[in-house]
Amino acid sequence: MNRTMSMVGKWYSLPLLFVIWQLCVSTGIVVSQLVPSLLKIADAFVHDMINGVLLHAAMITMGRALAGFMLALLVGVPLATVMVRSKWCSRLLEPTFFAGYPVPKIALFPVFTFIFGIGTPSKIAFTFLEALYPIVITTYVGMRGIQERWLWTGRNLGASPAQLLRRVIFPAALPSIFAGIRIALPVAITVVVVTEMIGDSSGLGYYVTIFSTRFQYQNVYAGLLMVGLCGFLLDRLLVWARHVCVYWERGRR
Repeated sequence: MNRTMSMVGKWYSLPLLFVIWQLCVSTGIVVSQLVPSLLKIADAFVHDMINGVLLHAAMITMGRALAGFMLALLVGVPLATVMVRSKWCSRLLEPTFFAGYPVPKIALFPVFTFIFGIGTPSKIAFTFLEALYPIVITTYVGMRGIQERWLWTGRNLGASPAQLLRRVIFPAALPSIFAGIRIALPVAITVVVVTEMIGDSSGLGYYVTIFSTRFQYQNVYAGLLMVGLCGFLLDRLLVWARHVCVYWERGRR
């Protein structure tokens, strides 16, 4: 019973949102053409899932997002580690990352399309750039925030710099690294969807755009629902991975 009540307390906002949505449509508070009923959205979602249109678009979008995200992860964590271990690299790169983080990088998308073309490579490259910043910054801050006495203890026990990095610094920074990953993943999905809406002929962004031009808003919301479901499932996968990797924090949650 306690577990059931805990789940209800954690997820009650979603059915509450659906109830409010349906009440607004049924009472005429909102225009039903712009905000269709949940039944129409569900019908469009199921129809396009059965015929494969929505699933195909989701596979294209998620493939692009995960490719850019994984590249950012493979580059970002080692880069942040080098910045922590080298004062020269830190002084060279830290101002670039912290000053460039709030800059709206969507303004650079025409440059990426000029270099890589309008298709998948430009979207992966742009997603890589957007996801790189939160991963590098959170990893860098996490490693810099390690208590000095932990490093002293490792050195006094005879740990080499490589052992210190592997056995002390990286595990201590792992919660911060996962925090950056959970920020970067939805950013990657959002960037791909937005760039597909700007210019493409495939993916969930194109799906949403093409049906909005046809004023078929039930399909627009079906596409947005698919984006949300994909993001939610990937986030749950990250939560599970964090639970496995950061095992010493399980008792705190």
